Amino acid sequence: MIATAPGKLILTGEYAVLDGAPALVVAVDRRVSARRRIGPHGSSPFLVAVAEEIARAYGVDAPEARAAMEIVVDSSTFFLGNTKLGLGSSAAVTVAATALALTITREVPVIDREAVLAIASAAHGTAQSSRPRPSSADLSRPRTRAMSYSDLSAQVLTAATSGVHTGGGEPPSAKARGSGADIAAAVHGGVIHFETGNVTRLSWPTGLVLVPFFTGAAADTAELVTRVMAAREANRAAVEAALVAVARASRAACQACASKTPEIAANALLAALGLAAIATDQLASATALPLVPACVTAARQAMAKLGGTAKTTGAGGGDVAIAVIPATRTTKEDVTKAERLLIEAGCQPLGLSVDTTGVDLQPDAQ
Repeated sequence: MIATAPGKLILTGEYAVLDGAPALVVAVDRRVSARRRIGPHGSSPFLVAVAEEIARAYGVDAPEARAAMEIVVDSSTFFLGNTKLGLGSSAAVTVAATALALTITREVPVIDREAVLAIASAAHGTAQSSRPRPSSADLSRPRTRAMSYSDLSAQVLTAATSGVHTGGGEPPSAKARGSGADIAAAVHGGVIHFETGNVTRLSWPTGLVLVPFFTGAAADTAELVTRVMAAREANRAAVEAALVAVARASRAACQACASKTPEIAANALLAALGLAAIATDQLASATALPLVPACVTAARQAMAKLGGTAKTTGAGGGDVAIAVIPATRTTKEDVTKAERLLIEAGCQPLGLSVDTTGVDLQPDAQ
């Protein structure tokens, strides 16, 4: 038996989610696969953290804890060639490993999603905090791929030790954690409204087509978030006004996906994503940071020809962005045209779609 878990895209709420704003998150159909393998093998800090959290919760001699030390995870689908796409691979790895460890010893394996969410959230936070924070030399060194948007511990540690923090009072604690949106998406799948740890299941409107694409460049999220924090200290009024706009657009997007009327939901979400794109532009201007790649701006102009829009996801600056266009009677032809326009804008369509399953168990074909 294997456990698989999907990746994610944080569509709205970027940066503001760290202040408790809502985020609209979708799970996408790229999956990691976890399986049990007896014998010596290397292990990532996330897998080690899963074993430690399970031992803490169930006891070091529990079969779940022993099984956790024998799990390996394949995350190769989260790469485009040698480039990591930024789909939340560490969260998916953590969730899949947790689910497998908690079920593999049971006579009737059934996933307890709440238990998986609790263990995986704690393990992911622990593993993030154990990562060494980037030095100034590290931040200036070219990278092929930085950590995913939710890998926030290094960012918080950097801010805490450099005197840069996000509000009044003390700097963030070294024990601070990421938002947890990526863990929630991997556990539950589908479309979720994530806010201060709470998850509400939503639906993607049938009248709107999601077209994710790679911007052609990896983003250094740790550096971006640290620099946004610094810009907030230097230009607080403008940056916080932009974050308020991000938060408002994100709440509107979540409310749109909660609508039970398909046409209203599609039109409202398209409008909210348009506002979210403008809010991200505003944040980029206020921080003087390259949060919106030129190809995303070009893609937005191109999608307007089809009645749609385009925006960054997560921390922006690169990685995966999205285009959305209205669904019509000629949707297949429209998607083909949208993908052609994206390629002309310097983007690479990825063929991703919303994954509604979340973490699951499957027979092991190996």
